[in-house]
Amino acid sequence: MKKTRGKKNTGNTKTATSNQQSRGIRFEWPLLTFPVMVLAALGILYAVNHSLEHSVPASFTPQQTNPDAPTPGNRTEPPALGTSPAENENRNEALPRGLARAGQTTDAPAGTRARGNLAPGQVVPPIKGAAGVIAALKNAAEQNDQAAIKRRLNELVAMGDDAIEPLLELIAQGDSEAGLWAAEALARIGSPVAAGALLDTLAQTEDGPYKEALAKRISGITNHDSWPVLLDMLLATDDATVVRAAGASLSQMADAPILHEIAARYEAAATKGEAARLAQLVSSITSPKAAASLLSLAGKTSAPVQSNLQRAAVAALGKIGTPQSVSYLLRKLESSPPGQGGYLFNTISQISSQQAQASLLYAAAGNKEVSAESGRTAAIYALENFPDGRTTALLESIIAQEDNTAVATAAIRTLESIRKAAPQATAKADPTVTVPIAPLQK
Repeated sequence: MKKTRGKKNTGNTKTATSNQQSRGIRFEWPLLTFPVMVLAALGILYAVNHSLEHSVPASFTPQQTNPDAPTPGNRTEPPALGTSPAENENRNEALPRGLARAGQTTDAPAGTRARGNLAPGQVVPPIKGAAGVIAALKNAAEQNDQAAIKRRLNELVAMGDDAIEPLLELIAQGDSEAGLWAAEALARIGSPVAAGALLDTLAQTEDGPYKEALAKRISGITNHDSWPVLLDMLLATDDATVVRAAGASLSQMADAPILHEIAARYEAAATKGEAARLAQLVSSITSPKAAASLLSLAGKTSAPVQSNLQRAAVAALGKIGTPQSVSYLLRKLESSPPGQGGYLFNTISQISSQQAQASLLYAAAGNKEVSAESGRTAAIYALENFPDGRTTALLESIIAQEDNTAVATAAIRTLESIRKAAPQATAKADPTVTVPIAPLQK
C-alpha cells in the first residue's frame, strides 16, 4: 500500500513539473515581442531623421524665435536664403511667379521691405537685375532720396541696353516722378536703341505736362552714336514735341559730320517743309565743335546770303559766340549793303556766350576789324548781356569820350538797361580795369 502511494505521488509530481514548465514557456513570448517593437520604432525614427537631413540645405541655419514676428497663418514667408549668391539665385527660381525675387514677399516691392521687419539674423538680400534696381529707383523717387536716385541711375546706365525694356515700361505707366527718372536714365544711356525707343515713347505719350517733362529729359541725349536716329526721327515725325526734343539734342552734339549730313539732306529735300525743318535745326546749333563747318556753310563775308540754310548758319554762329564767330559776323555786317544787314545786326546784339565778351568789348571800343558805326553799335548793344565791371567801365568811357552820336547813344541806352536789370554791376568801376578804345578810322 505504501509503495503504491509512492508511485502515485511520483506521477503527480512529474505532472505538476511538466505543467509549470509549459506555463513558463508561454510567459516568455510577450517579453521577447516588446524589445523587437522598440528596435523597430528606433529604426523608423532613424530613417525619418536621415531623410530630413538630406531634404534641408546644408547652409540652413535655424532662426531665433521672434515673439513679435507675424505668425505663419498671417503671412507667407519666402524660403530660407542660402549663403552664396548662386545658391540664392537657385532658390529664387523655385519661387512662385507672384513672389518677388531674392526672398521678397508679395506685400512689398523689391528693395522696399523695411529692415525692422526682418527676423533676427536675417540679412537684406542684394538687388539683382534691372527689375530690382528699377524697383529701388521707384522707392527712392517716392521718398525723394536724391543720393539713392543717383546710385540707381548710375547702376542702370552701367547696364546699357539691357535696362531699356524695363525702363520703358516704367515710363509707360504714366505721370510719375519715377517715370521721369527712367527717361533720364535712358537719355544718359543714349545708345541708338535707347534714343529711338525714347522718341517712339514720347510720340505715343498724350500731350500735357508729363510729355513736356519727358521731352526735357530726352533733350539731354549726348551720345554721338545716336545722331542718325535723332535726325531721321526729326524728319519723319509730325509731333512738334518730338521734333523739338530731337533738335535740342542734335544742337548740342553737332559737329562736322552731322552738319555735312544736314546740308546734304537740305539739298535733297523733297518738300519745302523738310528744308525749313533742317534750316531751323541748323539755326539752333550751340556746339562749338560745329563752328568751323558753320563758317564754311555761311560763305564769304563779302558775299550776300543766298539761302535759308546760310542764314541759319549765321544765326548759329551768333549762338556759339567763339571769337572767330564774332569776328566773322562783325565783318559780314560791315560789308553788307545799306539796308540789308538788319538780321546780322540783330544776331550780333543777341550774342550771350561768355567766351564772346572779350571780342565784343574790343569791337565796341573800335578796332582794326570793326571801325564802322554799324559794327561798333551792334557790339555795344550785345554788351547788355554781360553786366559786369569791365562792361560798365567801357560804356562809361565811350559816353565820356565818343564823338559819334550813334555810338554814344548806344552806349547810354545799354548802360541804362544794365542799371535797371543789374544795379550792382553799375557801381563805380575798378580804376585798375581799363579797356583801350581805339580811334575811329575815318
